[in-house]
Amino acid sequence: MTSVRARTLVALAIGALALGVAGLATAAMRSEKLGPLLCETTGGGRFVKIPGFRGEKIDRRLLNDVAYLRERFKIFVTDGYSLDPVHSRNGEHPIGLALDIVPDRRKGGTWRRIDRLAEWAEPRQDRPRAPFRWVGYDGDAGHGRGHHLHLSFSHSPTGYNDPARMIQSLKCPGSSGGKPPKSGGGGNLGPSGGVGLSRHDLEKKRPETGGIGIRGAR
Repeated sequence: MTSVRARTLVALAIGALALGVAGLATAAMRSEKLGPLLCETTGGGRFVKIPGFRGEKIDRRLLNDVAYLRERFKIFVTDGYSLDPVHSRNGEHPIGLALDIVPDRRKGGTWRRIDRLAEWAEPRQDRPRAPFRWVGYDGDAGHGRGHHLHLSFSHSPTGYNDPARMIQSLKCPGSSGGKPPKSGGGGNLGPSGGVGLSRHDLEKKRPETGGIGIRGAR
């Protein structure tokens, strides 16, 4: 009985410790809304599954952004977090901060909607709007209408396959963010709160060298 009781107490202690660590991880995530469609979050990064996109993962702090873009632009995510060599090691796929996007035909998605998203995310070539770090579309090799739109999100420096300490997003994690305005094809989203790279985005901007386009859609 003593041995059984001891094992039970140890198991309970380990469980309590695990819950405590989980609580600390949640508490470590701090977000600040910088604009109507701009949020900066420190801590709490973890790669998780994207609901509705089988086999795809992303940094959990972008889940609200994926839901927002899916509702507004009828997107289909062909790749998120990925260590596939088709993507640049220095890009955002290996750290869960990039999306490869095509239209979700089943939900009424069209390339016109993707065009409007790309134009809003990057009003001028190589001048993305915050929170985006790099936008790959028409004019970028291996990207564009009929292939895929690539969106990378700004972040603090980090290593390969390691969640960034700080990221920028459209929506703050954990917030409902409200329902996106109804529009026939995306419409004018308005300002995000800034254009170009954040002061925290200290890494040299390196475009992606590949991506998963329409043929990768499942």
